[in-house]
Amino acid sequence: MNQSLETATSNSAILEMFAIFYEAFAEHDAERRERMLARCLTPDAEIWGHSQVFAGYAAISEKIAGFHSNFPDCRLVLASGLFVFENIVRSRGAIIGPDGSVIARSESVKELASDGRIQRVVPLWEMELPPLPDGWPAHLAVPTVPRTPDAA
Repeated sequence: MNQSLETATSNSAILEMFAIFYEAFAEHDAERRERMLARCLTPDAEIWGHSQVFAGYAAISEKIAGFHSNFPDCRLVLASGLFVFENIVRSRGAIIGPDGSVIARSESVKELASDGRIQRVVPLWEMELPPLPDGWPAHLAVPTVPRTPDAA
């Protein structure tokens, strides 16, 4: 890792960048939001959605506007400390409702550019994943432990 990236990726510098990112998610004014995004994201930054990649300030700003439409009066917040390895940061997030309740939880992986700004965000929202497909080799799966009846 080069010296400038080491300096840029100290936890306090990352947290400062994340604070701008989460403030941008709270911003309703598109012009102010895009200025904030330019401070914390690279011009070619991407946020990977469930089935779409939002790339660049304008697309990410539109994604945030969609967040405000889909989750009125809600906030996206940081919900954990950071696990940092090289230029990858792993953390938890949450959507907080107007009453302060947690509506959804996520874990995300963020890739930082050499200048310390966020280059890519891959959020992984809590969801039930499908079972293994039929025919999957048993030796490549978690063993099934038979349940024993409670002894009386």
